[in-house]
Amino acid sequence: MLDLTMIELTAYALQILLIILAIAIVVHRNNGTIIILITSFSLVTACLYIMNKAPDVAIAEVAIGSAIIPLIYVISISRQREFIVLDKALDDFIISDNQFTGVGYILLKRFTDLYHLELNITNDPGLCKLGTGRDQLLCEQTNVDLIVTKDEETNKYILKGKKSSILLQKLESMAKDYDNIEVIQFKDRDFGD
Repeated sequence: MLDLTMIELTAYALQILLIILAIAIVVHRNNGTIIILITSFSLVTACLYIMNKAPDVAIAEVAIGSAIIPLIYVISISRQREFIVLDKALDDFIISDNQFTGVGYILLKRFTDLYHLELNITNDPGLCKLGTGRDQLLCEQTNVDLIVTKDEETNKYILKGKKSSILLQKLESMAKDYDNIEVIQFKDRDFGD
């Protein structure tokens, strides 16, 4: 009877640990720490599977949840280190006096520094010549994360990008402080038709 109580107490402690780990995963902001927390969550879950006499499920949990999934996260995060901006406005919004000192650059630099990304601004003439109606297609088919244009009627700068990008949603919240900047998010299109 003492062994059964000890097993039950251990199971309860592991379940409480799972709740704490889940909250930490949701709340934490550092990607490296989140990966470690996800791996820990998976290992604790595997221990609970063992305690419930499901060793086959525990082995699968360790293999997938503690090895493969964290590896995928690490690869994905390491590839997303650059934020590519296409400047189609071609005025002093980003580059002023041949230096990166414009209001747009300051906003984008603050944004990329916050998320530990490298800001890469281009004004490739070939891409800039495409009409504004093709901006969504340009974002979907290239590595461009953001397109900067200017509405000549309202003198507002428009930052365009994919709605599915979590980064763009965060940029939109940062851009609310600026009256002359508007963020437009393209809806993802279904290419299966």
